[in-house]
This record gives sequence, structure tokens and C-alpha cells, in this order.
Amino acid sequence: MARSRILLGACVLCVALPGLAVAQQPNVDPVQVGTVVDKLGVKVTPSSPRELEFGHSATTTLAEPQKLASYGIKGMHEGARVTITCVGPNRVRVEVDEMEPVAQRATVTLRVSEDGSLTPVADRPPPPKPPVN
Repeated sequence: MARSRILLGACVLCVALPGLAVAQQPNVDPVQVGTVVDKLGVKVTPSSPRELEFGHSATTTLAEPQKLASYGIKGMHEGARVTITCVGPNRVRVEVDEMEPVAQRATVTLRVSEDGSLTPVADRPPPPKPPVN
């Protein structure tokens, strides 16, 4: 009898706990892909999303390397793969990698303002300094 109660309890936990353990995602407005790609100088594929919600990404191709260089990613060539990921409120992470002529990779996090302008930001805030005694 005790064995069946334990088994029943385990089954109830397996069914009930996943519903209680839903991850809390921040309420983040989606980022408009069209605004970002124009500024970065990349081309989207027809199947790319029009908006990026928190945690989602779009893969694009670099078309104008000089535009991307203005945000701190230099030395990349036309045709490099560019992945744009929404990582927070009005924040996107841009990862560029290419295999030819030399394998290289670069990343930058950008803040998307209300008017659509992009500003580089630190990936993580600096740790707080310890108090001075």
C-alpha cells in the first residue's frame, strides 16, 4: 500500500511541478528587425522574422561591412554570417563570423533607442567596487 502511495505521489509531482516551474521571462517589447538590419548593413532572408522577441534571433548576411565597422566590428567581409539576437529590453547582440579568407568571429551588444538608432553597450555591467575603509 505504501509503495502505491509513493508511486502516486511521484506521478502527481511529475505532472504538477513543470507547470509551477515556468521560467519567468521579462516583459520585453519586440525589436523591429527592419530597423536594425538597415543600420548594420546586412541582408535578411525571406524567412527571417519581422520582429525579434526576447531570446529569439535572426540570421542574416553581411552586405555593407563599413556600416558594421561603425559599431566596433571591423575586418569582416561581404557575405559573412550575422546573427542578431534580442537579449533584453531594447538590446540586441550581434555576432558576426566568417570562414573566408580567414576564420574570425566578433560580437557586440547594441541598445536600440526609440528612434531606431543603435548604440554599443557593455555586455555586462562592471562588478561593484568594494568599499574603501
